[in-house]
Amino acid sequence: MSKHSKHTWVVDVVEDGSASIEVDGRTVTPIPVWILPEGVKEGDVLAVTHDRGEGRSALLIETDLEGKRKALDKSAKQVSRKSKGDRGGDIQL
Repeated sequence: MSKHSKHTWVVDVVEDGSASIEVDGRTVTPIPVWILPEGVKEGDVLAVTHDRGEGRSALLIETDLEGKRKALDKSAKQVSRKSKGDRGGDIQL
């Protein structure tokens, strides 16, 4: 019986033939660059489909442009939020 699952990978860093990938927002793991779609760069979101059966395992890794747009929008909203009374400066504990 084949098992089928979908995952979201976010490319954190690409260097020296390896990419640090955030897997499903939980863990970061190194992946060889040759396994990724051509042209992948830092910040890209990847849609990953995994099919696994007896004696085989297959990954389909595709660039997810809509996922990247959503991630950038979410990040921009977080950055733009500023406390109205925050004058900046030192933090008081």
